[in-house]
Amino acid sequence: MKIAMCGLVKSENLGEMFIARSLEYLIEDGLLQADPEIEVEYVEVDLLGRNDTILELDDARERRLRNYYEYSEKGRLTEKAFLSLQKRGRKAKSKATQNLISRGRHLIWKHGRNYRKRLASYFDKKLKGVDYIVIDGAGLLEYSYNEYHWSLLLISEYAEKHGLEVVYNAIGRAGAFDERDFGSKILKRALRSPAVKYVSARDNVEAVQACAGPDHNVKLLADSAFWMKEAYEIDTSIDRKKIGIGLIRGNSLQGYGVSFGAKQWTALFAGIAKTLQERGYEFEFFTNGLPGDVKLGRRVLKKLGLPDSYLVERPVDDRVLVDTINGYEALITCRMHSSIAAFTMGVPSVILSWNDKVEKLMEIVGYPERAIQQKDFRPEYIVDKMETAKSEGIDPELLGAMKNKAKESVSDYLGRIRDAGTATQ
Repeated sequence: MKIAMCGLVKSENLGEMFIARSLEYLIEDGLLQADPEIEVEYVEVDLLGRNDTILELDDARERRLRNYYEYSEKGRLTEKAFLSLQKRGRKAKSKATQNLISRGRHLIWKHGRNYRKRLASYFDKKLKGVDYIVIDGAGLLEYSYNEYHWSLLLISEYAEKHGLEVVYNAIGRAGAFDERDFGSKILKRALRSPAVKYVSARDNVEAVQACAGPDHNVKLLADSAFWMKEAYEIDTSIDRKKIGIGLIRGNSLQGYGVSFGAKQWTALFAGIAKTLQERGYEFEFFTNGLPGDVKLGRRVLKKLGLPDSYLVERPVDDRVLVDTINGYEALITCRMHSSIAAFTMGVPSVILSWNDKVEKLMEIVGYPERAIQQKDFRPEYIVDKMETAKSEGIDPELLGAMKNKAKESVSDYLGRIRDAGTATQ
């Protein structure tokens, strides 16, 4: 049977692939135990409609033209209007004004050359012939910054048209969520589609429940990436000597309305490195693959006067990133899935919190003190917390609890997938 695994599978942030690969492992393993006769083939579907091959380009518009499926140069004027309205909407103070702008952008999305028509064509191509649709999780309940709500709506509409079922596995919220927002109405239409048969949450269960509606009993479960060790067959018996410092792009917080930019990040990471050096640690910087993260890393190296060898080469494959993280004895990171990956490998980590989803995750895991809020962004404090985490290690019971929660989400709907697979035999 063919299962569509829908998520940010073509993101340059390779941490997104940790979710998809782990979920594929859990589903395939579960089906194998339930019915060994079912053979599984995955079709990975990118929610933003990106091509299978992604080119690294500096110019944002050129990236869209080259990397997005059937993206047309002829949509330049509507694109300018679309992006301009987005900026105005973020600055607007009045909810009425925000929603008026959102409705205007929705009209452009419905009729503009590079939006609904392009995405619908991509989904028609990718979803043709699949037997089941799985939304793989992550912070996809989002309309204020990355704007995944339209893609989720189109997938629901495709499923309704073709008699397919959709399940949402351990979904989370990123960015704003307000039921008065026009964007939240689109999310509700997507999740309340009759094609959607199951929804679970990895965080912000109240917001997920509000989107899913009364027909779903949303459980707070866990991200599939807690099964990374098994999914990637990771050998954790290797010798570990360095502290890994996981970077983030300079405007990461500004995108969520927080005044903390590249200069502050550069100073903070340089201070962390100096503190580690003073305490006798070997260290290096690494990224989850986003070019913006690498750019910030180069700024940090310049400030410190360090050679390029202190920054791990940008990974273009998720397996490379897995091996990089597995090589550290402890982690100071900004990316949530590098922290989850480290957790599964027995590598203690602290994570610099740039979004409340980070704090919620660490609270659920059982290590709330390992999520460091912006008010505590001081090098000595951060390294102190890392040393404490390093001395405490990873509690196998806490990891086991998260793995059980992640598996429960799949177990809840596995029978539906099995039935769909049996029907195709």
